[in-house]
Amino acid sequence: MSGKSIQCIVMFADVAGSTQMYENLGDIEARERISKALDTLISICKRHQGKLVKTIGDEILVYFNDVDMSLLAAQTIQETMEDSRSPETVGISIRIGMHFGPAILEENDIFGDTVNVAARVVNMTKARQILLTGSVADRIQSGELSVKSRQYDRIKVKGKDKPLDVYMYGWEQESDITNMATGNITNPFKIAQDGGLLLTYKEKTTKMDLNSDSVALGRGIDCDLLITGDLISRYHAKIEIRRGKFVLSDQSTNGTYVRTLDGQDIFLRQDELTLFGSGVISLGKNVDKNRENLIYYSFE
Repeated sequence: MSGKSIQCIVMFADVAGSTQMYENLGDIEARERISKALDTLISICKRHQGKLVKTIGDEILVYFNDVDMSLLAAQTIQETMEDSRSPETVGISIRIGMHFGPAILEENDIFGDTVNVAARVVNMTKARQILLTGSVADRIQSGELSVKSRQYDRIKVKGKDKPLDVYMYGWEQESDITNMATGNITNPFKIAQDGGLLLTYKEKTTKMDLNSDSVALGRGIDCDLLITGDLISRYHAKIEIRRGKFVLSDQSTNGTYVRTLDGQDIFLRQDELTLFGSGVISLGKNVDKNRENLIYYSFE
């Protein structure tokens, strides 16, 4: 049977950290919890006019014909996962990647470059994030949804001459996307750093090297550095490795403050900074007003 060519939004949504869940909970309980979570994701997508293609291990593959509905589905998924009242969501974090383009629909399965790119996007996505390519962002109809998307990175895709722009969709209600700065992909303070980045918070030091995963900072229980206090968002900021640099990204309402060793003050709000030298990071308050939750950084 020959396939039919369609234009659609392809979405991958998968359970972040599933391997660790199996190790901590055991195969039976982890499989049951992941299965219930995926059932919840599928139900949400169907309510938003999404069509389930298949379940692959701990992820689902879905396609949509309407861009706005696909974003509303993605946002509803993340909001639902935040509801601690439901046993299907406790301890479950989802990452979502999306791309728009042509695909081949054949016998209830979907194939093509669009599917491959969406898979590439979800692989670079962190827990609780929604990432989408520029082909999705450019087709958003609702102004309310459009302002929640900001440029996040560029990726080189095999077979394409130009890199693809990747956007992050700020689904959290507390994120003040309207007032965000249009974050630059590059930063004037980029410098090569050998060794690792040391983060010290309340006498505990965490080391990041070029092989490390990203470090999430905030008051959410799944953050790598759990920092509580007023004006701190659940998922306030993160530090990740990008092209050999350590990049601090703010994703909060109240912003992130950085003071370098030479006394330079930098304020980030929905923006990012390549860390250099040494200094202090403060979430939600400027360094002078924050005495309890300062994070000290330096390079080895």
